[in-house]
Amino acid sequence: MSGGSKTQTTTTNNAPWSAAQPALKTGLDQAQNLFKADPTGQNSVYKGSTVVPWSSQTQNAMNAIQTNAQDNINNPTGTSRQYQDIINRGGLTTAQQNALQNTQNTANAAFDINANPAFQQVLKQAQDSASNAVNLNAGAAGRYGSGVHQGNLAREVGDLTSRMVGQEYQNWQNRRDAANTNLFNMSQQGFGNIGAAYQGLNKPAQDLMQVGGMNEDLATRQKNDELRLFNEQANAPWNQLARLNAIASGAGSLGGTQTTAQPGQNPFLSALGYGATGLGLLGGMF
Repeated sequence: MSGGSKTQTTTTNNAPWSAAQPALKTGLDQAQNLFKADPTGQNSVYKGSTVVPWSSQTQNAMNAIQTNAQDNINNPTGTSRQYQDIINRGGLTTAQQNALQNTQNTANAAFDINANPAFQQVLKQAQDSASNAVNLNAGAAGRYGSGVHQGNLAREVGDLTSRMVGQEYQNWQNRRDAANTNLFNMSQQGFGNIGAAYQGLNKPAQDLMQVGGMNEDLATRQKNDELRLFNEQANAPWNQLARLNAIASGAGSLGGTQTTAQPGQNPFLSALGYGATGLGLLGGMF
Protein backbone atom coordinates (compact mmCIF):
# COMPACT_ATOMS: atom_id res chain seq x y z
CA MET A 1 0.00 0.00 0.00
CA SER A 2 1.39 3.43 -0.80
CA GLY A 3 0.17 6.98 -0.68
CA GLY A 4 1.38 10.37 -1.87
CA SER A 5 2.50 13.34 0.30
CA LYS A 6 2.81 17.03 -0.34
CA THR A 7 5.34 19.57 0.96
CA GLN A 8 3.84 22.65 2.62
CA THR A 9 5.92 25.82 2.30
CA THR A 10 5.46 28.73 4.73
CA THR A 11 6.96 32.16 4.07
CA THR A 12 7.26 34.70 6.89
CA ASN A 13 7.93 38.35 6.13
CA ASN A 14 8.91 40.44 9.17
CA ALA A 15 9.52 43.68 7.35
CA PRO A 16 8.85 46.85 9.35
CA TRP A 17 5.51 48.50 9.20
CA SER A 18 5.29 50.10 5.81
CA ALA A 19 4.48 53.50 7.27
CA ALA A 20 7.65 53.42 9.36
CA GLN A 21 10.01 52.32 6.61
CA PRO A 22 10.66 55.84 5.20
CA ALA A 23 11.60 57.11 8.65
CA LEU A 24 13.95 54.17 9.20
CA LYS A 25 15.57 54.71 5.84
CA THR A 26 15.99 58.40 6.55
CA GLY A 27 17.57 57.62 9.91
CA LEU A 28 20.00 55.12 8.36
CA ASP A 29 20.94 57.55 5.61
CA GLN A 30 21.48 60.32 8.15
CA ALA A 31 23.65 58.04 10.31
CA GLN A 32 25.79 57.23 7.29
CA ASN A 33 26.07 60.91 6.41
CA LEU A 34 27.12 61.77 9.96
CA PHE A 35 29.69 59.00 9.97
CA LYS A 36 31.11 60.06 6.63
CA ALA A 37 31.31 63.68 7.78
CA ASP A 38 33.35 62.70 10.86
CA PRO A 39 34.51 59.10 10.53
CA THR A 40 37.16 59.48 13.25
CA GLY A 41 34.86 61.32 15.65
CA GLN A 42 37.47 64.02 16.28
CA ASN A 43 35.01 66.80 15.55
CA SER A 44 32.87 65.65 18.47
CA VAL A 45 35.74 65.78 20.98
CA TYR A 46 35.94 68.89 23.13
CA LYS A 47 39.55 70.00 22.82
CA GLY A 48 39.41 72.88 25.26
CA SER A 49 40.52 72.69 28.89
CA THR A 50 38.02 71.86 31.62
CA VAL A 51 40.42 72.96 34.38
CA VAL A 52 39.39 76.09 36.27
CA PRO A 53 42.51 78.26 36.78
CA TRP A 54 43.31 80.26 39.89
CA SER A 55 41.25 83.38 40.34
CA SER A 56 43.11 86.69 40.56
CA GLN A 57 42.28 86.92 44.28
CA THR A 58 43.66 83.45 44.95
CA GLN A 59 46.78 84.14 42.90
CA ASN A 60 47.38 87.43 44.72
CA ALA A 61 46.93 85.71 48.08
CA MET A 62 49.36 82.96 47.07
CA ASN A 63 51.91 85.54 45.95
CA ALA A 64 51.55 87.42 49.24
CA ILE A 65 51.98 84.24 51.28
CA GLN A 66 55.03 83.27 49.27
CA THR A 67 56.59 86.73 49.58
CA ASN A 68 56.01 86.88 53.34
CA ALA A 69 57.32 83.37 53.84
CA GLN A 70 60.49 84.02 51.87
CA ASP A 71 61.10 87.34 53.64
CA ASN A 72 60.72 85.73 57.05
CA ILE A 73 63.08 82.93 56.07
CA ASN A 74 65.80 85.04 54.44
CA ASN A 75 65.52 88.34 56.34
CA PRO A 76 67.92 88.58 59.32
CA THR A 77 65.20 90.31 61.34
CA GLY A 78 62.40 88.03 60.15
CA THR A 79 60.37 85.90 62.50
CA SER A 80 62.25 82.76 61.50
CA ARG A 81 65.56 84.27 62.59
CA GLN A 82 64.00 85.53 65.81
CA TYR A 83 62.61 82.12 66.59
CA GLN A 84 66.00 80.62 65.79
CA ASP A 85 67.61 83.04 68.25
CA ILE A 86 65.14 81.96 70.94
CA ILE A 87 66.01 78.34 70.26
CA ASN A 88 69.73 79.16 70.46
CA ARG A 89 69.14 80.83 73.86
CA GLY A 90 67.47 77.78 75.30
CA GLY A 91 63.94 78.84 74.52
CA LEU A 92 64.08 82.16 76.41
CA THR A 93 63.89 85.74 75.26
CA THR A 94 66.48 88.29 76.36
CA ALA A 95 64.27 89.50 79.22
CA GLN A 96 63.61 85.94 80.31
CA GLN A 97 67.32 85.19 80.23
CA ASN A 98 68.00 88.20 82.47
CA ALA A 99 65.33 87.01 84.88
CA LEU A 100 66.86 83.56 84.77
CA GLN A 101 70.28 84.95 85.62
CA ASN A 102 68.91 86.89 88.58
CA THR A 103 67.10 83.80 89.78
CA GLN A 104 70.28 81.75 89.47
CA ASN A 105 72.20 84.33 91.47
CA THR A 106 69.62 84.19 94.23
CA ALA A 107 69.45 80.41 94.19
CA ASN A 108 73.24 80.04 94.42
CA ALA A 109 73.99 82.94 96.77
CA ALA A 110 75.34 82.56 100.31
CA PHE A 111 73.78 84.45 103.18
CA ASP A 112 75.45 87.81 103.77
CA ILE A 113 73.96 90.20 106.33
CA ASN A 114 75.61 93.10 104.52
CA ALA A 115 74.44 92.06 101.02
CA ASN A 116 71.08 93.80 101.38
CA PRO A 117 71.50 97.55 101.83
CA ALA A 118 67.79 98.00 102.34
CA PHE A 119 67.85 95.60 105.29
CA GLN A 120 70.84 97.39 106.78
CA GLN A 121 68.93 100.67 106.60
CA VAL A 122 65.85 99.19 108.24
CA LEU A 123 68.01 97.51 110.90
CA LYS A 124 69.80 100.79 111.66
CA GLN A 125 66.51 102.62 112.05
CA ALA A 126 65.17 99.91 114.37
CA GLN A 127 68.33 99.96 116.45
CA ASP A 128 68.20 103.72 116.75
CA SER A 129 64.58 103.59 117.80
CA ALA A 130 65.33 100.98 120.45
CA SER A 131 68.30 102.99 121.74
CA ASN A 132 66.25 106.14 121.97
CA ALA A 133 63.53 104.32 123.87
CA VAL A 134 66.02 102.92 126.39
CA ASN A 135 67.73 106.27 126.75
CA LEU A 136 64.46 108.03 127.40
CA ASN A 137 63.46 105.51 130.03
CA ALA A 138 66.87 105.74 131.69
CA GLY A 139 66.78 109.53 131.66
CA ALA A 140 63.31 109.59 133.11
CA ALA A 141 64.46 107.26 135.91
CA GLY A 142 67.60 109.27 136.53
CA ARG A 143 69.83 106.41 135.52
CA TYR A 144 71.12 107.70 132.20
CA GLY A 145 74.71 106.59 131.76
CA SER A 146 74.59 104.14 134.61
CA GLY A 147 75.50 100.51 134.36
CA VAL A 148 71.86 99.54 134.42
CA HIS A 149 71.26 101.93 131.59
CA GLN A 150 74.06 100.50 129.51
CA GLY A 151 72.97 96.97 130.26
CA ASN A 152 69.42 97.67 129.25
CA LEU A 153 70.62 99.42 126.10
CA ALA A 154 72.84 96.53 125.05
CA ARG A 155 70.14 93.99 125.81
CA GLU A 156 67.36 95.77 123.93
CA VAL A 157 69.47 96.58 120.88
CA GLY A 158 71.03 93.12 120.88
CA ASP A 159 67.68 91.32 121.12
CA LEU A 160 66.25 93.49 118.41
CA THR A 161 69.22 92.94 116.13
CA SER A 162 69.18 89.20 116.74
CA ARG A 163 65.50 88.94 115.94
CA MET A 164 65.77 91.01 112.81
CA VAL A 165 68.88 89.22 111.54
CA GLY A 166 67.23 85.87 112.23
CA GLN A 167 64.13 86.97 110.36
CA GLU A 168 66.26 88.21 107.48
CA TYR A 169 68.04 84.87 107.37
CA GLN A 170 64.69 83.06 107.24
CA ASN A 171 63.55 85.41 104.50
CA TRP A 172 66.77 84.68 102.58
CA GLN A 173 66.17 80.94 102.92
CA ASN A 174 62.65 81.38 101.61
CA ARG A 175 63.89 83.49 98.71
CA ARG A 176 66.54 80.95 97.83
CA ASP A 177 64.06 78.06 97.95
CA ALA A 178 61.63 80.02 95.78
CA ALA A 179 64.46 80.88 93.39
CA ASN A 180 65.36 77.22 92.98
CA THR A 181 61.72 76.35 92.34
CA ASN A 182 61.41 79.20 89.84
CA LEU A 183 64.66 78.16 88.22
CA PHE A 184 63.27 74.67 87.62
CA ASN A 185 60.00 76.08 86.27
CA MET A 186 61.83 78.52 84.00
CA SER A 187 63.87 75.67 82.59
CA GLN A 188 60.69 73.75 81.89
CA GLN A 189 59.24 76.88 80.30
CA GLY A 190 62.34 77.10 78.14
CA PHE A 191 61.77 73.59 76.82
CA GLY A 192 58.19 74.48 76.00
CA ASN A 193 59.27 77.69 74.31
CA ILE A 194 61.74 75.77 72.16
CA GLY A 195 58.90 73.64 70.79
CA ALA A 196 56.74 76.69 70.12
CA ALA A 197 59.69 78.54 68.56
CA TYR A 198 60.44 75.56 66.32
CA GLN A 199 56.85 75.55 65.10
CA GLY A 200 57.06 79.28 64.45
CA LEU A 201 60.38 78.77 62.70
CA ASN A 202 58.77 76.30 60.29
CA LYS A 203 55.59 78.30 59.71
CA PRO A 204 56.92 80.26 56.69
CA ALA A 205 58.12 77.03 55.11
CA GLN A 206 54.72 75.47 55.74
CA ASP A 207 53.09 78.42 54.01
CA LEU A 208 55.37 77.87 51.02
CA MET A 209 54.44 74.20 51.02
CA GLN A 210 50.77 75.18 51.02
CA VAL A 211 51.29 77.36 47.97
CA GLY A 212 53.32 74.60 46.33
CA GLY A 213 50.58 72.07 47.08
CA MET A 214 48.00 74.32 45.44
CA ASN A 215 50.18 74.64 42.34
CA GLU A 216 50.72 70.88 42.28
CA ASP A 217 46.96 70.36 42.52
CA LEU A 218 46.43 72.66 39.53
CA ALA A 219 49.18 70.88 37.56
CA THR A 220 47.59 67.50 38.37
CA ARG A 221 44.19 68.65 37.19
CA GLN A 222 45.73 70.03 34.02
CA LYS A 223 47.54 66.76 33.35
CA ASN A 224 44.34 64.78 33.97
CA ASP A 225 42.60 67.07 31.50
CA GLU A 226 45.27 66.29 28.92
CA LEU A 227 44.74 62.59 29.53
CA ARG A 228 40.99 63.09 29.20
CA LEU A 229 41.47 64.73 25.81
CA PHE A 230 43.89 62.02 24.68
CA ASN A 231 41.50 59.23 25.69
CA GLU A 232 38.49 60.86 24.08
CA GLN A 233 40.38 61.39 20.83
CA ALA A 234 41.64 57.80 20.88
CA ASN A 235 38.18 56.36 21.57
CA ALA A 236 36.27 58.65 19.23
CA PRO A 237 36.73 56.48 16.06
CA TRP A 238 35.55 53.40 17.90
CA ASN A 239 32.58 55.27 19.29
CA GLN A 240 31.64 56.38 15.79
CA LEU A 241 31.83 52.82 14.48
CA ALA A 242 29.78 51.58 17.41
CA ARG A 243 27.10 54.17 16.74
CA LEU A 244 26.94 53.32 13.06
CA ASN A 245 26.86 49.59 13.79
CA ALA A 246 24.10 50.12 16.33
CA ILE A 247 21.95 51.92 13.76
CA ALA A 248 22.69 49.36 11.07
CA SER A 249 22.12 46.38 13.35
CA GLY A 250 18.84 47.74 14.63
CA ALA A 251 17.52 48.50 11.18
CA GLY A 252 18.76 45.20 9.72
CA SER A 253 16.88 43.13 12.26
CA LEU A 254 13.60 44.70 11.25
CA GLY A 255 13.38 43.24 7.71
CA GLY A 256 13.89 40.00 5.80
CA THR A 257 11.97 37.00 4.50
CA GLN A 258 12.13 33.52 5.97
CA THR A 259 10.90 30.39 4.15
CA THR A 260 10.37 27.00 5.81
CA ALA A 261 9.18 23.70 4.30
CA GLN A 262 7.14 21.03 6.12
CA PRO A 263 5.95 17.61 4.78
CA GLY A 264 2.24 17.37 4.07
CA GLN A 265 -0.22 14.73 5.37
CA ASN A 266 -0.24 11.16 3.89
CA PRO A 267 -3.59 10.75 2.03
CA PHE A 268 -3.88 7.09 3.07
CA LEU A 269 -3.38 7.93 6.75
CA SER A 270 -5.71 10.86 6.48
CA ALA A 271 -8.39 8.55 5.09
CA LEU A 272 -7.90 6.24 8.07
CA GLY A 273 -8.23 9.20 10.43
CA TYR A 274 -4.62 9.32 11.68
CA GLY A 275 -3.61 12.53 10.04
CA ALA A 276 -0.26 13.96 10.90
CA THR A 277 -0.19 12.11 14.22
CA GLY A 278 -0.62 8.80 12.53
CA LEU A 279 2.19 9.70 10.23
CA GLY A 280 4.41 10.11 13.22
CA LEU A 281 3.32 6.84 14.78
CA LEU A 282 3.13 4.66 11.70
CA GLY A 283 5.58 6.30 9.42
CA GLY A 284 8.02 3.47 9.98
CA MET A 285 5.55 1.02 8.54
CA PHE A 286 5.53 2.50 5.02
